[in-house]
Amino acid sequence: MTLHDIDASAVELNKSIVRDLTEKGFNQGDLAGITPYFTADYRVNAPGVPPLPPGAGAFHAAVSLFRRAFPDIHVTIEDISCEGELVYARFTTRGTHTGPLMDIAPTGRPVTVYEMSCHRIVDGKVVESWIGDNVPSILQQVGALTRS
Repeated sequence: MTLHDIDASAVELNKSIVRDLTEKGFNQGDLAGITPYFTADYRVNAPGVPPLPPGAGAFHAAVSLFRRAFPDIHVTIEDISCEGELVYARFTTRGTHTGPLMDIAPTGRPVTVYEMSCHRIVDGKVVESWIGDNVPSILQQVGALTRS
């Protein structure tokens, strides 16, 4: 095995972790199944989201918010790339607004959102995430925000 083989296997492992977080967490709602992927001091950075406590609970809170508002949520990873410790993903999220979204009552409207994320993974554990949820698009699609 060469150094390149070790690097390639780390890249594939890191990408598979992000795929598992997406499939198990968002698409299946299996929070227990994704908990082992996070460090105890994991941090999430997401514009417009209040600071969350460290650890897997931060990711659980985000997943729960979306799964409560869009019970039929499905996230599709369109592209995924890894550079060192950083895994970048471009994805499409689809769902129907049939549950409460913060203070917004269910509207029954379908939502399609194009988003990006970056996760820093060290030794097989997610240490930090940067989530680029397109909150204005979500709010417009459910009718809570109108264009001026």
